[in-house]
Amino acid sequence: MCTVKVLLADDFEGFRHSLRLFLKSQPGFEVVGEAVDGNDAIEKAEQLHPDLVLMDLEMPNRDGFDATREIKRRLPQTRVVILSMHASDVYRRAAREFHADDFIDKNSMKFALVAILMDEQARRTNVAANAA
Repeated sequence: MCTVKVLLADDFEGFRHSLRLFLKSQPGFEVVGEAVDGNDAIEKAEQLHPDLVLMDLEMPNRDGFDATREIKRRLPQTRVVILSMHASDVYRRAAREFHADDFIDKNSMKFALVAILMDEQARRTNVAANAA
């Protein structure tokens, strides 16, 4: 099983802490960094080359949409998932327009996040198998 490297990007420390604890309980996932705003997320993504970025939508300095677009431009192989309190289809469409790989409503995050994590783990395992 491949280890999936995850970058957490959210301006709320309590939420990052909860995500970190959850991911720590999931075999095969490692939180390699945390970012407090969109600019920090871009910088850390370039430094750490995570497999997956869990990106809050509303952050200071640069929102999650802009940060996602920039990360995908610089690191197209990195999967970026937008996390938002806004569940409307308008935000989901905007996430796709900014090249997010997926969108999770924070209110229904538990099951959606597990599905995305399992999908990413399978994707990374296939990439590793094809490289061998």
